[in-house]
Amino acid sequence: MTAPILLTGFQPFGDHAVNPTALLMERLAGEPGVVTAVLPVEYDVCGAAFAALLEEHRPAAALCFGLAAGSEYIKIERLAWNRDESEQADNAGVVRTDDAIEPDGPTAYGSTLPVPTLVRELAIAGLPVTFSDHAGGFVCNHLFYRARHLIETADLDIPMGFIHLPPLPEQVADQPGRSGLTLDQQERALRALVGLLRQGLGIVA
Repeated sequence: MTAPILLTGFQPFGDHAVNPTALLMERLAGEPGVVTAVLPVEYDVCGAAFAALLEEHRPAAALCFGLAAGSEYIKIERLAWNRDESEQADNAGVVRTDDAIEPDGPTAYGSTLPVPTLVRELAIAGLPVTFSDHAGGFVCNHLFYRARHLIETADLDIPMGFIHLPPLPEQVADQPGRSGLTLDQQERALRALVGLLRQGLGIVA
């Protein structure tokens, strides 16, 4: 049996009553070749939840998604930084403004996804996409770093990366000059990313 690709999104958080990444996980739940999960927006829980998913499903690769509320682009993150530094409280009320994620860990981990290829192919598909070297200082970056640290220290051969998605049009309707990205467009991007990863890994859909 071919190992699945693990896809994760996040629960709603802060002022965001809807998190598009959670809706996308619902749309792809139960489809062949993928495993989906919606993770809590909590520093102390999300990493352990990801570790449990790795243990349970032994995936061939992992793609984690989060909401970038201020972006108009799909942002494929290149680096996970060893720092929690956000004034925003997570869903457990925890605020971390200057904390190492792993005190003895490296300053950063790089994505092990083929970032240039993914950016190019999504752009060819007509989707607004870019790359980013900073996944922020909130729970998204925390999960990215925790996941990469786990994979590295366990010596696992699992390509893994993080992708930030923009808000939905209805979430920015009151913000002049903003358009957002529809859930259908976001789903198209996610399916394209999964297809590209399958192709790169030699997985037959």
